[in-house]
Amino acid sequence: MASHFSIRRIFIFSVLALALLIWLGSRNRPDPLWAESGMLLRQPATLISEVPDSLQSLYCQIHQRPFESGDSTAFNLVMQPSPTNIEWVSFKKLALSAATSPLRRIVVSGVTGVGSTKQGKRVANLLAGSHDRVLQIDCAPWFDVEYHKKYIGQEDEKGVFYPGELLLFWERCKKNPDQKFVAVFDNFDKINPETFFGPALWEALSAKKPVAEVCGQTVELPANCYLISITHYGPGSVVEFNGEHFKRLGDRCLLDISPRDLAAWLCLQERGAEKDPARLAALRDTAQMHRFLFYFLKTNQLLEKKYSDGHQMGQGSNIRPLYLDAEREKFKLAVMSHINAMQPSKPLKEKDFRPIEYTIRNEGMEAGSSFFARLVQMLHETGYFVEITMVGTTALLTALVGYLVFRRREQLIRRYGDRARQVFQSFENQQISAESASRRLEEIKREVDGLVLRRNLGYTEGLYFLAFIEDMVKRIEFARSISENFLELFGAFMEDDVLTEGEYLKLKQFLQSMRHKIPVEVYEQFNRKVENTYAASHN
Repeated sequence: MASHFSIRRIFIFSVLALALLIWLGSRNRPDPLWAESGMLLRQPATLISEVPDSLQSLYCQIHQRPFESGDSTAFNLVMQPSPTNIEWVSFKKLALSAATSPLRRIVVSGVTGVGSTKQGKRVANLLAGSHDRVLQIDCAPWFDVEYHKKYIGQEDEKGVFYPGELLLFWERCKKNPDQKFVAVFDNFDKINPETFFGPALWEALSAKKPVAEVCGQTVELPANCYLISITHYGPGSVVEFNGEHFKRLGDRCLLDISPRDLAAWLCLQERGAEKDPARLAALRDTAQMHRFLFYFLKTNQLLEKKYSDGHQMGQGSNIRPLYLDAEREKFKLAVMSHINAMQPSKPLKEKDFRPIEYTIRNEGMEAGSSFFARLVQMLHETGYFVEITMVGTTALLTALVGYLVFRRREQLIRRYGDRARQVFQSFENQQISAESASRRLEEIKREVDGLVLRRNLGYTEGLYFLAFIEDMVKRIEFARSISENFLELFGAFMEDDVLTEGEYLKLKQFLQSMRHKIPVEVYEQFNRKVENTYAASHN
């Protein structure tokens, strides 16, 4: 009893443990970006407008001037031509990269909306120390030759060479060697830089001292002139920059997407949202801003995973003002329009955003992050999912067919077993004779033999069932034999029509020894017969 209780307790514990493991394995986990977006909201970026003294200190460091607190020279340079809010850490890193570059040339690169143009041009103002010493060249696709003529130069019909704006700018640099000058090439990936500079000058840019012969004139890149090339990172570029470009135009400075910058921008919007109560309430609603920042981060994660990191959208893109919960549909459509305009092999669809919306609805739980979901994903990625599915399906079908066959055979065995027991029960109740019972059991045996031959019943199952019937037949034969022996003994004792006490005791002893080997009804019948006969003999 104790052993049975122990087994039962182990079984219950195992079932509960299995249920717990299944629950844990099917439970989604919190999305790390959910927690990160909440932290970003609490710790937004520091903007350059908030640290004018630090900006002035950076300016003095670049130009080797003494620092004076309260001097707004650097602030005025960076805030032209219009006020802007740029993350301080990113801007400082870019400015120092441009100022300390050995070649005095850098390539600023970033995805759409990251602020590469804005930062590159304002770094140029800070580096030059004056807007007048900055040459801005804004490139447009397919104007390579025209830009070459405009900025490098061209010859007239008489062969006279007229230098372009960039060469004239370099001449000005040479005349003012104590000052810094900066040439900014915005969207330089929209044209071919080699065509822009021309073969000779392009080749000279790879030398330590860039000097080239252009139409019979010696052209040299002045040492006090910095070059800042601004390119778009990702699809949409006419020319994809490679090692040869960076060798001539300087090291690449990749601007990362700054969600902190976006969080800081959201904080600033409260100042101008007084006239719109809905927007003001949304900006002050921490939970709503949390959802917006998460949607922004998760959307970029989706774009990087589905396409590449170059397809992501920066914190300053056109989705930035769509921070209301009610504008989430517009946010999604803006992203889809931006990506699908690039004609990717797999267009971005609304269903791609469903996992993000699931996480927002479920307070940060990541869709498909459970152990079982990750396991299925891993099997998909490794290519084993189809094989395991086929093996599992085959095993399931085999088990199902086996179960159906087993159930059918079980029903057959039960049916014939019930028939055999009914026959034996009828014999025990003396409803049929031993001969009739044996004959019926033999008929059942023949039917079972037929089932085995037709393979409707297994050979082993058939053997066990036939042994079961054979045991019943033997019990019937034994009961009949005992009955005959009793009747034969009783007849011998009653030849003189008197049942003596000794004969009575012998018959009672015989019946008692065979009591459990014959049907109860037969035993009671024989016992009554002995008692009645003995009583009649002594009256």
